[in-house]
Amino acid sequence: MILTRMRRTVALLMTATWVNVLAGFPAAADSRSDTFQPDVFGTGAALKDRTQWLADPLGRDCPLPAGSLALPVAIDLALCRNPATRSAWAAARQQSAALGQAESAYLPSLGVTGSESRYYGEHADITGDIVSTPQTARDAALTLSWTLYDFGGRGGRIKSARRLLDATTATLSSVSQQTVFNVVQSFYGVVAADASLLAAQTTEAAGENSLKVARALREGGAGTQADVLQAETAFDQAVLTRVQADATAKSARGTLAVLIGLRADQPLKLEAEPVPAIVPALTARMADLMAQAVRQRPDLAAALAQRDSAEANVTVARAAGRPSISIQAGHSLADTTGVPNQNYSQVGIYVTVPIFTGFNVAYGVRQAQAVLEASEANAEQVRLGVSLGVWNAYYSLESSNQQLAVTSGLIKTAEENSQVALGRYRAGVGTIVDVLTAQAGAALARQTRISAELGWQVARTQLALALGRLSGTEPLSAEEALP
Repeated sequence: MILTRMRRTVALLMTATWVNVLAGFPAAADSRSDTFQPDVFGTGAALKDRTQWLADPLGRDCPLPAGSLALPVAIDLALCRNPATRSAWAAARQQSAALGQAESAYLPSLGVTGSESRYYGEHADITGDIVSTPQTARDAALTLSWTLYDFGGRGGRIKSARRLLDATTATLSSVSQQTVFNVVQSFYGVVAADASLLAAQTTEAAGENSLKVARALREGGAGTQADVLQAETAFDQAVLTRVQADATAKSARGTLAVLIGLRADQPLKLEAEPVPAIVPALTARMADLMAQAVRQRPDLAAALAQRDSAEANVTVARAAGRPSISIQAGHSLADTTGVPNQNYSQVGIYVTVPIFTGFNVAYGVRQAQAVLEASEANAEQVRLGVSLGVWNAYYSLESSNQQLAVTSGLIKTAEENSQVALGRYRAGVGTIVDVLTAQAGAALARQTRISAELGWQVARTQLALALGRLSGTEPLSAEEALP
């Protein structure tokens, strides 16, 4: 094993040396430039393999497209511009670099030092005169240090770093899926708010029409002042509801704009798909859904990876109390005026055996074991949360399906009832109370249908999120969202 790593080291040593020299001189003013920092250990490729369904936002402009904004475009903008996703990407890249740092422990450390000094001294020559003689001293040294074996310390650190990379990429996936859900919820929240505003305007117009009829009947002697006052009260309430709906719609648009990484005052014109007339029924077994969620949920994968990292850290903590074997070599050259040159080399194998560390190793192991226990408990907590999330999302969607079915014809019936009540009142065979009651029922029916459609869109996305299936920028169809 050691000989294999030595051969690998010979192949990488010159490249790694120049990488270290050039790393401090980026090609551009951008501090994120990595032109002279090649990925020797392939940790960037490892990060890319773990995030295949995601596009790294680094370096992307992600402009807002002209025209209307469809849901897939809104999702892509959020994944690119949302600060939460960008921060998660930065954390993943940071851990990718940390893995490279851990793997660099298998390579030797090579350094060069050099100096030149000039001294001036006075002394008496053979004639007794005081003369000043300059003296120059030059020295240079090349040193190499290489840990050959440390009883699992390096391997444990690399395993821990690799598991932490798994955890950060899983967290990135979890954050991205949550962002997709938030966009879907906010997008259809805007659609619902616009529909609520339109419904409020419809109710306001109906109330204004009823008020005109009540005033006309009073002027004709067929109505009363009480009817007019009741109609005015209902109309004022309808105006207030419309004002509130308008504020809600504006707030929803600002929330969506910020979520996709734009300013809250950015005007947005949405292009939304209508709710299907018939949605498929839920047929999957709950046990199958929970098993699918355990396999796919990125937050659970992150918790399990953190547990594995903590387990590797126990090995690292134990290795701190074990011997280490290293090779150290050097070559020195000293050139001093008036002194013979000194040119020598040295090489040796060193064995370091910790005998007593003030119980630092023992407490380090205990600490690492406690961290492992906590990470195991956290992983179990996340696992239980996954099962609860699937359970709640499933029955929420089942309820939303039923609400869609029940409210499918509600608006038509309520509006017809409102028209009939107004016609009866205009003909003198009905009361203003009948009219206002029917109009209130129509307004409630419109709002109930809007809430049912919004609830269905959110519930199906919530179930996909609970199953860990929100893994793309395309929104799920009605059939894809259902198990």
